[in-house]
Amino acid sequence: MHPFAIFISQSTINTLLWTISVALELALFAALFSRGIARRHPVFTALIGFYLARSVLLYIIFNHIPLAAYHALYDNLQLVDLALQAAVAIEIAIQLMRHSTGAKTTGTGKRLTLRSGLMPAALLALAILCTILAATLLPAHAPIPADRAQLFFSFLMILLFVWAQTIPATLTRNIAAGFALYGIVNLSASFGRTYAALHQNASAYALWSYATAGIYIVAVLYWLLTLKSTEAPPNG
Repeated sequence: MHPFAIFISQSTINTLLWTISVALELALFAALFSRGIARRHPVFTALIGFYLARSVLLYIIFNHIPLAAYHALYDNLQLVDLALQAAVAIEIAIQLMRHSTGAKTTGTGKRLTLRSGLMPAALLALAILCTILAATLLPAHAPIPADRAQLFFSFLMILLFVWAQTIPATLTRNIAAGFALYGIVNLSASFGRTYAALHQNASAYALWSYATAGIYIVAVLYWLLTLKSTEAPPNG
């Protein structure tokens, strides 16, 4: 196949993925407000709104500003992304603590409160440990190294989802499920892209990149279908 034909094919796929992603993000963002979920999970709502705005902004200004300025803006938006991911993790942890403790006032309830209070710190430490271990398994001098921050948040979201299995089905558990689903694929893709870059396998690198884009679309669709407003507000 002619190289130009391959480029056109990849460009078409990129545009299609972007269009689907933006359409689903817009639908989810609107649904979070119309279903009364935004006020109970404001940080998650802000993250979805940020992703929507970032996607549209970067698409519109691409090739309209100097490349250096574009990369600088992208890097700054990545920092905002990390801050919002951290805030969402905290929001999920707080909701899980509320669900774990409930309104119990007995001695057993107090032990549950202590345990649920220590759980976020334990999961944070475990996520850091997993990230360090994953980093040791990756090549030390890969051409395109894996993003350690994204590895950490993937592990953290998976662990939060595991914790969420101890509570009844809730908005919080469904939110955590979407992040965990993305996190599992993102971890695999991080290893896949790193080794693909190491062996200069452009096709494999592109496939792993499409895998992360595709699973993000699946996660957004999952949230759109499962986040309903039927749950009692206090515990989220």
